[in-house]
Amino acid sequence: MKKNNNLLEIPNINSKDAKIKELIYDVDDSLFNKVNYSKKELEHLCVCSGGTTSSCAKDGFTTLDLRKNYSKIHFDKESKLVTIGGGVIMGDLINHLEKHNRSFPIGLSKLPGAGYILTGGVSPLSRAHGLAIDNIESIKGFLGNGKFISLKKDQISPGKQLIWEAIKGAAPFFSIITEIGLKTIQSNPIEIIEGFVNLNELSEIIKLSEGFPENISLQWIYAQKIYIYIFAELKNYSEDKRTKEYLILLEKFPALEKNFYENFNVINFFPKELDLYELNANNHSEVISLLGEDLENDIPIFIKCLNEIMDNKPNNSCYIASQQLGCKTKQLIHGSSFFVHRNSTWKPWIYASWKKHDLQERKVVMDWMYNSWSILKRFFPNIHLAQLHNHLNSHREELTLAFGNRIDELKTLKNIFDPQNILPPL
Repeated sequence: MKKNNNLLEIPNINSKDAKIKELIYDVDDSLFNKVNYSKKELEHLCVCSGGTTSSCAKDGFTTLDLRKNYSKIHFDKESKLVTIGGGVIMGDLINHLEKHNRSFPIGLSKLPGAGYILTGGVSPLSRAHGLAIDNIESIKGFLGNGKFISLKKDQISPGKQLIWEAIKGAAPFFSIITEIGLKTIQSNPIEIIEGFVNLNELSEIIKLSEGFPENISLQWIYAQKIYIYIFAELKNYSEDKRTKEYLILLEKFPALEKNFYENFNVINFFPKELDLYELNANNHSEVISLLGEDLENDIPIFIKCLNEIMDNKPNNSCYIASQQLGCKTKQLIHGSSFFVHRNSTWKPWIYASWKKHDLQERKVVMDWMYNSWSILKRFFPNIHLAQLHNHLNSHREELTLAFGNRIDELKTLKNIFDPQNILPPL
């Protein structure tokens, strides 16, 4: 076991600034023999796979950093499967697949690690190819009690079925995953229709998007202004009348521009003008992700609520954004994973940011986040637990809204396989 008490070099500023107790790079027996994890209230092991979450390092906590020793990527040319370590970031994954003309449904950012996959994984490609967890073929790792596990999708015994399902959506609570086998997809040309729109145009585009075929999806972000991405995978473009029809309908919005890309791997979402993913070392932040079904006739009132939220935002670093699910993500068997809200069409998220160490501004910003969540619940009643918030008062409610009728099964797995609470608590 290697130790290093230096700060983690990671994207999330909250965690980067944390005064961690210990930094570990290897999963071995000594990791699970520690008794101090369960002695102090709320103390547990933080796990870093990519470092985009505020939970990968905390003051006085130990962090297991998987990026150094679990970062291998292997593509099998025959099976088209890729095997990645638990510390592989999504940008490195698609850069590797690019060499083989393959891709994988990563999200809008290339910075997250394997935690993106294990907590669900919503991508512009999800409507056609499923969530990231739907493409898991195998896993290796350790349960919280130190027991090694190795599972393959087509070789799951009845006694391991529940573990397999829970790994897909709730893995961080009872396991440390060091290797994942994934299906890959053929790279195809991509058309992006993008640009700034006003609220009325956003309303029209959302209404239009709820009829999109599976190869088209909508992403939007409302920061200072509203920016949208309409993403179209052109697999059968020459034959696909529906795709052509919708892309023609989008030509009525004069501010939108068309851009063509060789494939998904080379796209960088969100222009620099939005100043969103330029990491601000002076700010801390929290993100809460919601889930809901088609807006349909509620689109006008949703737009009104959205405008009210943005009129009251406490600073220019806060924003609301959304991704579109549906089609393939709704068709898969509901019980196949702990991502239980398969009827979801929209995954909006609330990004709350403040000047670090400014506790007064933090309170104002967090109040805005919770108030915004309260307003949006009528449209998006559920949670996508892409970020772990066990340090926030909303944690228990988020768990209930994320895992629904499977929360008791998750608690049972936690009690059996992580009895010392080494991993993030429920």
